Amino acid sequence: MKLKDNIVDLYWRVRKWYAGLDWRAIGHNIIDFIGRVMHKVLFEWLMPKKYRGIKKQEIYEIIFKSDTPAGKKFDVWLLILIVANIVVIIIDSLFGSTSTITSGARLSISFWIIKILEWGFTILFTFEYYLRIYCLKRPLKYVFSFWGIIDFLSIFPAYLSLFIPATQALTVLRLLRVMRIFRIFKLDRFQREAYHLLAALRNSAIKILIFMLFVLVAAVILGTMMFSFEGRVNSSFDSVLSGIYWAVVTITTVGYGDVVPVTAAGRFLSVIVMLLGYSIIAVPTGIVAGETIHQYQQPQKPGTKPHVKEDDEEEAIKN
Repeated sequence: MKLKDNIVDLYWRVRKWYAGLDWRAIGHNIIDFIGRVMHKVLFEWLMPKKYRGIKKQEIYEIIFKSDTPAGKKFDVWLLILIVANIVVIIIDSLFGSTSTITSGARLSISFWIIKILEWGFTILFTFEYYLRIYCLKRPLKYVFSFWGIIDFLSIFPAYLSLFIPATQALTVLRLLRVMRIFRIFKLDRFQREAYHLLAALRNSAIKILIFMLFVLVAAVILGTMMFSFEGRVNSSFDSVLSGIYWAVVTITTVGYGDVVPVTAAGRFLSVIVMLLGYSIIAVPTGIVAGETIHQYQQPQKPGTKPHVKEDDEEEAIKN
């Protein structure tokens, strides 16, 4: 009994200590420490001496301004590195698994070369992400912008893979950064078309969400009905969840064929659900198509180009 009381007392002491910690201050100190370490490594060890005194404004011009010679050169090399990194990830999936280490010294050397290249790219992109934050007066605005989130997701899975190895494949998210090519090379037509498409999807989102809610309700009802028809004579329908799974697979016209009805009532219901599936596919397509047409039919003043919303990165880097 005394041991139990001691354990309970220790639990409450630990809980009181845990609740009393200032987690915001702790997080700020951790981020500040990481920033100091990265700054020292980058500006005192890795960067050539002639660039160690570079000012924030100069870094800003190189990294964020693609209309300058240095900025365009930086962006082009960044795209080349991103594509090269994706190629390395693909090669790693083919030849870099741990099973190849035991198949011979040659493959073992290839495995470690690929891993070194992957982490080399990760470190380069990490320092590039740090420089993007370092040269801004309001870094948080960039961090939580669209491109800031993409840049973070491009490096985070690599570090997460140290604890969860399966997340290493998520580094393919770096390929999303290739979309910068539209901004870097000032491809206005592609930007305008992308804006029209995104606007159509945004305007369609609520309608599609409501429609999918009705589809989900229909799947539950149809799946329950199928279970009531098949449950006693068909082992594939061992629960209502199996019936819902069948309904979703059939409505979406995927048709795996792993769960099929055998009774006459079940097959009749299947015919109804199959026919219903075609209309379910057509409705979201029609909603998006209608919104897309509406975007192009909006009246514009003569002699003006379609308005292209300034992207999140451009808004975030304004100092």
